[in-house]
Amino acid sequence: MTQRFAFEALDKTLRDILGVKDDANRLKLFGSMPILLGGDFRQILPVIPKGKRQEVIHACINRSYLWHHCQQHTLSHIMRVNEYSADGSHDARKHAFNKWVLDVVEGKVPARCKDGEDEPTWIKIPDEFIVRTEKPPIEAIVDTIFQDFTVKQEDEEYLRERAILTPRNDYAAQINKHMFKILEGASMTFKSSDEICKGSTDTLDQHHAYPVEFLNKLNFSGVPPHKLKLKIGQPVMLLRNLCPSAGMCNGTRLIITDFQKFVLQARIITGSHIGKTVIIPRIFLTSTQTKWPFVMQRIQFPVRPCYAMTINKSQGQSLKFVGLYFPKPVFSHGQLYVALSRVTDPSGLKIVMVDDTDEHLKGHTRNVVYKETFFNLNHDL
Repeated sequence: MTQRFAFEALDKTLRDILGVKDDANRLKLFGSMPILLGGDFRQILPVIPKGKRQEVIHACINRSYLWHHCQQHTLSHIMRVNEYSADGSHDARKHAFNKWVLDVVEGKVPARCKDGEDEPTWIKIPDEFIVRTEKPPIEAIVDTIFQDFTVKQEDEEYLRERAILTPRNDYAAQINKHMFKILEGASMTFKSSDEICKGSTDTLDQHHAYPVEFLNKLNFSGVPPHKLKLKIGQPVMLLRNLCPSAGMCNGTRLIITDFQKFVLQARIITGSHIGKTVIIPRIFLTSTQTKWPFVMQRIQFPVRPCYAMTINKSQGQSLKFVGLYFPKPVFSHGQLYVALSRVTDPSGLKIVMVDDTDEHLKGHTRNVVYKETFFNLNHDL
């Protein structure tokens, strides 16, 4: 269900619930209850698998009939990169960075076209952010962001304040695999239990057509792999809400402190429960919105290594050192903006662009902006 239709379903549900007690509220939006909608249309829009541009835009809440009844409020100060010091002085360098990032997401930075393209989407990245080295790309970004890693690999603050962001899961997996090799510590491989949910198919012998060995090889977004390799001291990210009151939420980063066959012990390093030790069990995880004619159920620990993570998964994170690894450029609205805006200081942003073969576009990367998303918004900062 898309974001727009989800809110319309919520509206109908609240009307039905409140209408039992108060018929006068039945025809009012959300049963006359005040509803707070939070979000930024500059960031990544609702994900529509294989959806076209118009389908993604149409899925946004500002395309719903409810939007005309919403009162818009906008933030007036950027908090992640604070332009003012404790004594009230203004940092012109940070101000210039904030303005450049906003110009990027609003499509105001001058862009160029590649041969054969109709829309100019390639923008120049300032040289101060680009990593130039003869090393292989993964080694280059790792050495830049995780300096002195062998000495500080167990330092929680060191791990908390840095990460590498990349557009796709397979790119992040390559970096995490590289970091796993150089991380010292005891390791263990945890294998999942996979099966097809019987209620997701009408074919009784579906398990014969798709044996367990085949299911083990499948990887889905938001679902850990069949073989999950972990080491003590390795940072991981939760993929599900396990216990929000204890700080175990989707997106929380932790450090593995111990493990057994059916349980992980970890210490939280982000959020409001920093330093708390928690236990992570195996849980049932299901795949959704896939090309396969079934829903797969996987029993596995809901974590993934997070030295590197996808740009989509990094939303909400604040980091002092951010490395952007672009074997291929971003491919959806707001991805480049989200990646650039995770850093708390411009000096901590470094970028490695691998697909940089066009001599006329050296130091350029793609910036995808759906400007029509902003047509009915009051988002001046």
